[in-house]
Amino acid sequence: MNENEDNHYSDSYVFCSDCGKILITDRLGTRCTKCGERLPNKQISSKLEKEEVQIKNQPSKGNWEDFFPYLEIRPLQREISEAIFTKINKKPHFIIQAANGVGKTIAVLAALLLESKNKKKTIVYSCRTHQQMGRVISELKMIKQLKPVTGIALRGRKEICLHPIVQKFAVDAGNASDICRYLKEGGKCKYFNRLANKNVQIKLEEITKKQVIDGQELLDIGKSLEVCPFEITYDLLPKADVVACSYQYVFNPHIQTTFFNSLEKELKDVILIVDEAHNLPSTAIDVSSSTLSSYTVESAEKEAIKHRMGEIYDTLEALSHVLNIETKNLKVDEEKRIEATKFLAIVEKRAQNKIDEDLIKTLNKMGELAKKNLIQQNKAPFSYISSVARSLALLYNTKTRDDYAHFITKVQSRGGNPIPKLIVLSLDARNITKEIYDKVYASVSLSGTLEPINAYSEIIGLEKNKIVSLDLPSPYKKENHLTVVVDKVSSKLEDRIPANYLKIVDAIATVIENTPKNVGVFCASYTIMDGLLKHGLENRIARPVYIARRGMSSFDTDDLVDNFKDEARNSGGVLISVLGGRSSEGSDYPAEEMQSVIIIGIPYAKPSPSLDATIEYLEDQFPTKGREYGYNLPALTRASQAAGRPIRSLEDFGVIVLMDYRFARFYYKKHLPNWLKQNIVVVQPEEENLEKKMQSFYDYHK
Repeated sequence: MNENEDNHYSDSYVFCSDCGKILITDRLGTRCTKCGERLPNKQISSKLEKEEVQIKNQPSKGNWEDFFPYLEIRPLQREISEAIFTKINKKPHFIIQAANGVGKTIAVLAALLLESKNKKKTIVYSCRTHQQMGRVISELKMIKQLKPVTGIALRGRKEICLHPIVQKFAVDAGNASDICRYLKEGGKCKYFNRLANKNVQIKLEEITKKQVIDGQELLDIGKSLEVCPFEITYDLLPKADVVACSYQYVFNPHIQTTFFNSLEKELKDVILIVDEAHNLPSTAIDVSSSTLSSYTVESAEKEAIKHRMGEIYDTLEALSHVLNIETKNLKVDEEKRIEATKFLAIVEKRAQNKIDEDLIKTLNKMGELAKKNLIQQNKAPFSYISSVARSLALLYNTKTRDDYAHFITKVQSRGGNPIPKLIVLSLDARNITKEIYDKVYASVSLSGTLEPINAYSEIIGLEKNKIVSLDLPSPYKKENHLTVVVDKVSSKLEDRIPANYLKIVDAIATVIENTPKNVGVFCASYTIMDGLLKHGLENRIARPVYIARRGMSSFDTDDLVDNFKDEARNSGGVLISVLGGRSSEGSDYPAEEMQSVIIIGIPYAKPSPSLDATIEYLEDQFPTKGREYGYNLPALTRASQAAGRPIRSLEDFGVIVLMDYRFARFYYKKHLPNWLKQNIVVVQPEEENLEKKMQSFYDYHK
């Protein structure tokens, strides 16, 4: 169950005695939507039973409302569903900017399911996180109470494979796929082999027929029958009305062909939904770019020697040598733009070997041989040669393209030694997105931060005459959140002086002292975070402090965030991190887990040749908009995303403090989402205004 479902029930229903959330029914009985506390079926509220009966017994309207599983349809949900349902055959691409808590997921699914069933289309709901996929499956299960609908959440092979070799050796999705392929080819996977058993097939059919199934349920089914959950998933894909999956299945060129083939659908028969769509442009850039380190190339050299692959050694040695020589005079984190054709020519001259498609095919072949040799030795089949082949292929294929730029740089390793790197950077998200959007039957892009919408549509390549855009007003009560801009403080480089840092520290301390529970402090950069800590920030905080430091692993960051959230049960804690990181965008902090959030500065990208190349290219493609699209908007989106971490549902309340005078200026303010601008005030840091605003807000919510 998710926030969308919570908000559909009135306060006359049964609530959890532990945490106060509404109790709902599922196939196992009655449970709490938040803490999971269960009660026997006999304790279900008669009013809740009555609502379910009323929903199921409503006469068919012959439209999207037949797929809406709640009695109450909120006005903004109706606006979303009506727009999609009535306009999809005229303008197939919908861009919807709406805040958390509106109930976007169910509104979109209800609007699309009748169309998809009538036209025999498959809805592909692409998400960033498993939590978002779970939300889709939860809503489908509610719809299934009204109408026959099937759905599945697609999890990666690495996450749900039962084979011990995959569990032990797989380091990423590609690696897991390689191990799986070799095991199946050699007949060494019992979980795959058991799928041929007729009795197993009959049981699978009984369990999965016409169902809505999430990733955990697939894993449980696989374990109980001792069959491969991933293969079950792919068997079910063609039968699913809705498939929830990560961006990678749709937009990664190395995966998407297999995925759509498994759907047994052409793109023209797919309705694509993209959740958290503000992330799509950067995802498209990432999957069409590559980075190759000298460490990888040197490891590939050793691999070639070990497996006696002399025919590729000279090229690998030359590539390593040239990369080290060309970066010799670079400082750590310094970038230099290069001409790819000249770089390749230098490598070819040293290797006395031409770099072309034939060489790349040979590298790929040698990489496959190396992986097979390793799997036969019960070792992880990871090949550095294959990694070099992928990057070298992209370098070779883009060497004369103006929508790509090529760089060398040097980065600090964890061991302390600088490592040279070769970067092949895509400058245009449309290289990945445009063909997909041109071919799909329809699409819906969802986000709370797509301001301005026309920028998003241009960057991903949507045709203007085929777009319907909805920029919905804030769904929140004005008294439930307050946005405070602290004037006369700045994170500009020239303003990073002791007096300014001390002023910001004072303001942060004021916010923390006047917030009952948890507070998040997100800085525009590590430089700013370090400056605040240097000027006594941690010493000014009389609560447990959790600092997400530079270089911290994702595991350690998640652990840090979990410990911070736990402080909400006590007297509150403080999380200090940077904008754009895992803790500021990858986590939600509902209710007391983060009551106040402080944004320090605007998280602009660090000036660099790659940033210059991006702005220059976008300026050429979208005259007068290059700097806005490539520099300003990404920074404001990151700030807005972090600002929204505490407000995840209609019931949440909190204070968002923007500490940089620029947030109050017209240009910056107009690019903030509607909900953030709804209740905004500007205060001076040296006055008592900030303290009074904080006290007044939280006194109201006592």
